[in-house]
Amino acid sequence: FAVHGVFSRESKIMEHSAVKERITLHSQWFLYKIYIFLFKTFFFPLVSQLVIEEVNAIQENLEIERTCREGAEALASKLNRQNCSLKRKSMMLLSHLSPETITEINLEDEKDEEEEEESDELAKVCLSPQCPSIISGTRLKLNILEIAEKNQAMLDLEAARDQLKHTREELLKEKHDNTVLIAETLQQKKLLGKYNRVSHFAVEEFETLEDALSLEQDLRTEAEKFARAMLVEQKQLKRQSQILMQSSLPSQALQEALSQVTRLTKDLESQRLEHQDQIKQTEERLRSCEAQKDLTALRRKLELMEEEKMDYLDKFSKAAVEVKDLRFTVEELQKKLQAAINPPPAPAPPPPPPPPPPPAPAPPTSNPLSLLVTYLCLSCSVCLTLTGVDVRQQAVDEMMQRIKKGVQLRPVTHSPTRTRTRRQVKTCMVILTSFLFFNRTSHQPKTVAPATNDKNEELQRILLRRRDALES
Repeated sequence: FAVHGVFSRESKIMEHSAVKERITLHSQWFLYKIYIFLFKTFFFPLVSQLVIEEVNAIQENLEIERTCREGAEALASKLNRQNCSLKRKSMMLLSHLSPETITEINLEDEKDEEEEEESDELAKVCLSPQCPSIISGTRLKLNILEIAEKNQAMLDLEAARDQLKHTREELLKEKHDNTVLIAETLQQKKLLGKYNRVSHFAVEEFETLEDALSLEQDLRTEAEKFARAMLVEQKQLKRQSQILMQSSLPSQALQEALSQVTRLTKDLESQRLEHQDQIKQTEERLRSCEAQKDLTALRRKLELMEEEKMDYLDKFSKAAVEVKDLRFTVEELQKKLQAAINPPPAPAPPPPPPPPPPPAPAPPTSNPLSLLVTYLCLSCSVCLTLTGVDVRQQAVDEMMQRIKKGVQLRPVTHSPTRTRTRRQVKTCMVILTSFLFFNRTSHQPKTVAPATNDKNEELQRILLRRRDALES
């Protein structure tokens, strides 16, 4: 599953890179279009301004020509009226004329008459013969130029309109392309955001699964080690109990010690079963967890389980120390029973001893068996007080107080219970070695008086050594 997650992540990264390259190409093409559009938008207004100025000049010329034409038409209508009045007057005078004069009158068209009148007027104005030809040539040139300018202005106007229409169409097309590109870029951004979210969720899920897998492996190894140690200890206790049952009847202290050992083994077995059940429950919950809240709850429970585990290890170490103590006491009691059944031969009477020195201060406990019984009672009371406190509730309250105050939780690996257990094991080992040394030295014959003094001095030395060891 982890390999599949890595491959899927790599494929998603490749897809992201391809999408980014595509987006960069689109953005470059979009920038090129924008540059073209800006060039056109800055160039076409200048061209349109020039066209508008030229059209305005043409319109001014046309306005001048229109006013000139209107003046010419007004003059022509005035001349027509004058001609009509002259014709009426001439018709009135025809009756008074002779036929000879009538034949001499040329009745031509009105245009010819108008031309003659104009020529007469011009002749009256300008007496040179070149004036009429110059005036007619200039008039023709003016007419030709006006017609050419009008045609050119119309053509330029049509071309400007077509060009403006074409530029508007291109502008609309560019706007449409820009909107399409913007929509595509937004869609690609949304797709990239989705890919990023999916990849982030996949990485988080992979990390949580990896943490859960490592946690399960650690829990499984710890449970296997604990189960092996419990099996070994249980087998040793069974052998010791069988040996004790096969031997002679123990004393009342030995029976109490054995009952304590059985009770401790039962407690350890029940705690081991509870620990295994809790490990199984946590594994099942870790397998079935699907949300981050479940993971956080399981982590908190795991911390509580680690603390309980350290407490169980403390209890187990204490129980192991007590079992070793009881084993040594059983061996010592067996030796005492054998010594009582088979007493050693009495030695020769020693010479009279010298006067004894002043008695030394008596130790607090002269009998090692009574010392062992008191130590066992104290350890049992300490165990009862420790088991009486609800460790789980205390840990939960402490964790809630730390969460409220905003203090970070202490990691499980750096808990001070290990140092405490090591110190307790060291003290127990020192006590056991002192007991063993004391019991080994106490097998000397009791008939000699100086031996008791030596034993008391030795016991005092051992107690002082034990006190120094405890203080250190």
